[in-house]
Amino acid sequence: MNFVVLAVGFALAFAVLAPRSALAQDAFSCIEELSDDEVKYRIRKIEDDLRDGKKHAAAWRYTWMSIFLGLGAGATYLAVDRARDDKQWDKFGWAYLASGFYFSGLIHAGLPAADVWGAKRIGRKDASTEEARRAKLRYATETLQKANDTQELLAGPLGVVGATIFGVVGGSIKATQWTGQTKGLTAGLFVAPPVLAALAVATAPRESVAAWEGYRGIACSSKYYDTHEEGPELDFSMNPGGGSFTLRF
Repeated sequence: MNFVVLAVGFALAFAVLAPRSALAQDAFSCIEELSDDEVKYRIRKIEDDLRDGKKHAAAWRYTWMSIFLGLGAGATYLAVDRARDDKQWDKFGWAYLASGFYFSGLIHAGLPAADVWGAKRIGRKDASTEEARRAKLRYATETLQKANDTQELLAGPLGVVGATIFGVVGGSIKATQWTGQTKGLTAGLFVAPPVLAALAVATAPRESVAAWEGYRGIACSSKYYDTHEEGPELDFSMNPGGGSFTLRF
């Protein structure tokens, strides 16, 4: 019982104390107000950010999807094998683990993979007119936001919390229903789900999270826009009431 309380407490603490991204401005509010050059710049920036993070995102997603589905298949085989031997305690343990592994694998397979395909799909969008480029920027912004949301979910505390609770429930059922039977499997029910979830979270990509946070900081702020001018712009003036000095980069 002490272990159960400790495990659940750890999961809840992780959920509460996990770092969260800061709030920033709405990236959609000024799309219609931007100049055509600013629109082009922002499209290019989003494409570049998604392209830079694609390799890590794809490798992580497909690796962990394969791991979970492979573990699910192995646990299913063991559950069927133990059922033949009429070992209900082992059948329950392996079947329970298999359900969790399959669920995790399907989560990785089913969630939108905008961080993987985003740059390619944005590049295919029409940009032949100014209006088309504004629509393309809106699509690119939505795509980057989707990539951020997915990575926030997969790299956030929810998976570890859910896996911890899943493991505690399964381990507790097996330990109380079949006392003393295959203690190693019982321990595995408690430990394997949260450990695997923690490893997945620890290696998860966050490039799109950083890109989205950075983009929201510049989306509606022209001072961050690269005007391609050489050097800073200096403005200095004097008048009877005083003077002014402005430096723009």
